[in-house]
Amino acid sequence: MMNNIEKLNAFDVFLSGETIDLCVPSDEDQVLDQWYRWFNNADTTKYLSQGIYPNTKNAQRKFFEHLDASKRIALLIKPKNLDCYIGIASLSSIDLSSRQCDFAMVIGKKIEDSDSLFYGMEAKCLLTKHAFETVGLERINSTQVMELIAWQRWQILFGYQMEGLLRKKFRKGMHVHDVIASSCILEDYLRVKVCRKGSYWPGKKNLFELLKKIPRDGLIDNLVMLLPQKQDEYLDSIIEAHKILYE
Repeated sequence: MMNNIEKLNAFDVFLSGETIDLCVPSDEDQVLDQWYRWFNNADTTKYLSQGIYPNTKNAQRKFFEHLDASKRIALLIKPKNLDCYIGIASLSSIDLSSRQCDFAMVIGKKIEDSDSLFYGMEAKCLLTKHAFETVGLERINSTQVMELIAWQRWQILFGYQMEGLLRKKFRKGMHVHDVIASSCILEDYLRVKVCRKGSYWPGKKNLFELLKKIPRDGLIDNLVMLLPQKQDEYLDSIIEAHKILYE
């Protein structure tokens, strides 16, 4: 049994939050044994490119060895109250000339406890803050399949806004999915911080209350419904104009 000091030293914390820490990955067996198995779980990889071929510890080690620190910041998600990792969050395609990057996150181990609602949210918060305030970026791109729209709804609380709908963008086996594109820009990040008196993460108690105030059918739901309809109507009008011209 590890004592408290041994537990603290067992995890290489890079960013520390209220409910989670984001830790530096390694190729140690106790890390890889958790990490590689996430991508062999069908529920975890349902909307990921992974899961077509089995993942192995050696394959995960090779992925770790080829991480380019100048282009990607990948950190393992560790709940404060648990001695294990539950997922990974990353900033990738970091471009310092255009000052932007892509955000991605995979929750590989589902936990049901009093704080589990906040784990993914705070992971995204910590990396968003790091991207703007430490790396010096001004835009973070994010995408998710339509089926995960519930995750898109809460992102507005952290300045992420929907920018478009990518039609039939993601395919997995026989299933094709539309993808929601969103982003957070520096100006919106700062607006959120100002309204929270300098804090980006509002704290569990305040966040729980803020989540209740998000409309079930909000702007993002209306955009997802109306945008394809308006696009089809517009294309139909153009097609009709062609018919008249070519008759």
